Amino acid sequence: MRAMGMRATTVRFSDDVWNLVEHEATAQGISAAQFIRDAALLRAAVLIGRRGDGDEMAELEEVARGALRANGRPVPDPAVPDPVLAEPRRLAALAHTGLMDGQKDATLDRLARTAGKLLDAPMALVSLVDHERQVFACSIGLPSPWAELGQTPSDQSFCRHVVARRAPLVVEDARRHPDLRDNPSIHDLGVIAYLGIPLTTSEGIVLGSLCVIDHVPRVWSRSDVLAITDLAEAAALHLDRRIIEATAAV
Repeated sequence: MRAMGMRATTVRFSDDVWNLVEHEATAQGISAAQFIRDAALLRAAVLIGRRGDGDEMAELEEVARGALRANGRPVPDPAVPDPVLAEPRRLAALAHTGLMDGQKDATLDRLARTAGKLLDAPMALVSLVDHERQVFACSIGLPSPWAELGQTPSDQSFCRHVVARRAPLVVEDARRHPDLRDNPSIHDLGVIAYLGIPLTTSEGIVLGSLCVIDHVPRVWSRSDVLAITDLAEAAALHLDRRIIEATAAV
């Protein structure tokens, strides 16, 4: 890894652009300089992700962690693989879905869209979680650059908790949740209210979660949970078929 120093630079903006930057930075509770630096890191993440350079991505993640520490913002601990997340049989099943390298699936997309519409939620995802990352097999309402990246590190994932617990996760306000309140996705993605249902195969393997997200606190009703559970079961059956077809072809 290259040695990391500090460099200053001057970037000029039009008044309109600067006013927009200041407005968005204030809304996030950070300075304009922090906002610009974060935007640069996110843009770099998109470009590095497209190249698939694991070493550069690891270096970028360390730079981002250092920037968070310098400004007193929450820093996720480097992911220590949960035994459930790292279980070899589960990782093999994820690989056999054929969706861990950025491929999209029209059936899962329709199910996620239906989930978002049924619950009037601004964001809906089918997230597949391995020991290092969560991959979005489909995403509705996911902001840039995460929609382009199609994944986040697993230590930023709410869905990893669904997988580890093998149970639904119902969160009214993540900022008050003891396991989630320091998760960077609250700030980066606006994840405040979260409802995630496990995607469980016929062999009992939890691959990930079908989830809906709101940007404001929200009380999820029993009917909300039941509706998303039905859609999650349909998504799990579809993933099961993909796995069976892939293993049969080997």
